Amino acid sequence: MRSRTKTSAAALAATALIGAGLTACVPGGGAGRAASVGREARAAQAPSPSAPDGAPAPARSGGPLTERSGQEILTEAYETTRKAESAHVTAKVDYQGKPMQIDLSLDKKGNCNGAVRLDGMGRLDIIKSSELVHFRGDAAYWRGAARQRNTPQKQTDQMVAALADRWVKVPVSDPRAASMTGSCDLDKLTGDFGKGSPLARKGQTTTVDGKPALAVTSPSRQGTQTDYVATEGKPYVLKSAVSGDAPGEALFSAFDVPVDTASPQDSDVLDLSKIGGPAGEAV
Repeated sequence: MRSRTKTSAAALAATALIGAGLTACVPGGGAGRAASVGREARAAQAPSPSAPDGAPAPARSGGPLTERSGQEILTEAYETTRKAESAHVTAKVDYQGKPMQIDLSLDKKGNCNGAVRLDGMGRLDIIKSSELVHFRGDAAYWRGAARQRNTPQKQTDQMVAALADRWVKVPVSDPRAASMTGSCDLDKLTGDFGKGSPLARKGQTTTVDGKPALAVTSPSRQGTQTDYVATEGKPYVLKSAVSGDAPGEALFSAFDVPVDTASPQDSDVLDLSKIGGPAGEAV
């Protein structure tokens, strides 16, 4: 995970975590809107300088991966990882000075299944398919969402009582799901995997989640980045860590394994499409 990918992971997850509360339904005949800071999350994905147009790709040599240069290894690993149709990512990153934990399976079709935690915003579970978004926030999530909108305390308490730890669903076609549609896109997470740095340097062989891997270090804007590349099977990036001012790490697994988008087996799911005005807007 390049340093920019670490930012992208945090931004995508933050969009899911905070954007899911776009509309919060409160009992007693009223409805309040919880926080939606998708724009702020997406702004965190500031592009980093890329290689000059026309820069030649390093030539690949034959033979075992470990016999190639650090730049060659990373270039092939980035390309291989970028081609995966789906993956599972677990990450610990920094988002606006707060620790965030990501545990998501996602694919290039926009499907995902997993959970996101952000300090001060609680936990959000999410299942997104091509047709529906299901999400479930704990009490801390809904209170954090209410704070973002300066919701009065009484209304916040009503919202928490009605929605905490309860699955909510909304059709992907509903405008209120707009902030969620980009939060589960594997292409956005791996899209900045480009060419390996000319300064990349091979390190030691090790294992990542029981799989043999080779560490390759390269400089990043935050400090030093270490990518752990699989040495058996396809050369996927299995783990990426950044040390320095903004440390973080992500582990990648379950490449090309279909994402489970089955609806929650829960009879008390709140259907958000049945709440709101005739045009589908929040009331």
